[in-house]
Amino acid sequence: MPVDDLHKWLTHLVASYLEKDPDEISGSVSLATYGLDSVYAFVMCGDIEDHLDVRLEPTVAWDYETIDALADHLSSLVEQP
Repeated sequence: MPVDDLHKWLTHLVASYLEKDPDEISGSVSLATYGLDSVYAFVMCGDIEDHLDVRLEPTVAWDYETIDALADHLSSLVEQP
């Protein structure tokens, strides 16, 4: 999956957790700044695993703390066609 598609999908996912418009979410702002807590980080990890069919460490949201960093990391895990 291209990194741009991952970025868009992650932005919408985070926006849905926070009940915000995706346009209010910046890819360069840490997820913790938006108030994404450990419960949401754990749920997000599961949603990413289901969507991309990959296994992740539950700390992935803290290891890659912005949508930009997370999308870059995930794109390296998913095979490109």
